[in-house]
Amino acid sequence: MTEGKSADRQAGKGARVLVVEDGWQVADSLKLLLEQRGMIAVGPAATSEDARRLATQCPVELAIVDVNLKGEMAYELMDWLHDRGTPVIVITGYHDLPPQLKRYAAILYKPFTPDALLTTVRRAIGRNRTS
Repeated sequence: MTEGKSADRQAGKGARVLVVEDGWQVADSLKLLLEQRGMIAVGPAATSEDARRLATQCPVELAIVDVNLKGEMAYELMDWLHDRGTPVIVITGYHDLPPQLKRYAAILYKPFTPDALLTTVRRAIGRNRTS
């Protein structure tokens, strides 16, 4: 393994990652995947209100946010997190998204693989830790 890949794999260790997803099966899978890789999953939160509360109580290095939370579009939450300096990975099944979402760390379209998620998380955390 090259040094770059090794550093990329270690980038997420110990990082606090906010999980915002209203589907309990997806939320549990995300949480388990992150924790298996040495990260601390904060949440999951199923609503924007819960996500804001958790992010205020427990500072996070990254947020993974589903666009649609129980029929509420989470754009305001993503802006709030971004404005606080928290990188946001957007997860969505929608392909027609507002252009302003491109300012976030990444957009992952459902369904995505665990490897795609972990690679995206590590890169976002690595960029955030070095900036």
